[in-house]
Amino acid sequence: MAIKRRNGRMTAAVLVLTAALAGSACGIGPAVTEAEKNYEETIRISVILPHEDDGYWSVVEEGIVKAGEEYADRVDVQVYTPQLNYNIEQMVELIERQIAAKADAVVVQGIDEKAYGDSLKKAVDQGIQVVLVDTDIEDFPPHLYIGTDNYAAGVLTGEELVRLTGGSARVAVMSGMDGYSNLRQRYEGLQEAVAQYPGIEVVRLVYDNYDALTVMKLYKQISEENPEVDTLVCIEGTAGQTFGTVFTEPQKEYENIITFDLTRFTKAGMRCGVIDGIVTQDNFLMGYRAVAEIIHYSENGSYTENTIYTPSCWYSAEDLEEESDAE
Repeated sequence: MAIKRRNGRMTAAVLVLTAALAGSACGIGPAVTEAEKNYEETIRISVILPHEDDGYWSVVEEGIVKAGEEYADRVDVQVYTPQLNYNIEQMVELIERQIAAKADAVVVQGIDEKAYGDSLKKAVDQGIQVVLVDTDIEDFPPHLYIGTDNYAAGVLTGEELVRLTGGSARVAVMSGMDGYSNLRQRYEGLQEAVAQYPGIEVVRLVYDNYDALTVMKLYKQISEENPEVDTLVCIEGTAGQTFGTVFTEPQKEYENIITFDLTRFTKAGMRCGVIDGIVTQDNFLMGYRAVAEIIHYSENGSYTENTIYTPSCWYSAEDLEEESDAE
């Protein structure tokens, strides 16, 4: 799906370049700089998102669209998603297509899988900028990462867990998939935050595979197999969105549920008393900054920073009430 195609408008920089060329032909005027030459070229950005959803990656795309509109005279942005959600093989194929098409930049989620990483390294070797959003890849060639400080977000989750439970809880953690560094870092941060509280025990870690049916299966399974678990912490967004969709009144299996990502679905889960707190991420800013930083690199030869952390915050029922009062 094309976000913004080349629109053919002549920018101010191109007009400067044209005047400079004309002046040079008469033996007057400044020489054309390399920056001016580069500025007239449209930057072709290919964005490969792992999932076409209605809550997280759709908001990342909204940020990309907004930046694409604001910088329409500089970029041509195309967004692609695999036919199957989080299908690495299909995403690798999409990356290879962008390499063959000689895109200027590729924006993707970082996934720690060999074939995926090899394709991205191939892109780097061929002079294509690689920007990782949401999830970074450790030991990857120089690149830009824009997203949450996931370890810090895990610590924040743990701190709020302690506050919510008074330092006493039997916890099950629901994650997305094994092998994602962002989820691993959140889990490690959570463990670090609760380590000094002997009254909190993490009993179990499970993976929902980013699938709503699996979320509900695990929700019931944990309750049946580990009846001592009174608190459920979900460190990725699928679980919270599922609870907010499925439940219309308070659930009985767990005393406390903490989820990730503020969406209309997780807000609905909070309104009906199912979700007690949400760790938010600024995924709109992730998408927006990805496009803006690629332009910055084109004009300056570097990013503003090689790692850009977008904010994460705690959102509680009190915050929801304040929003309702303001409305």
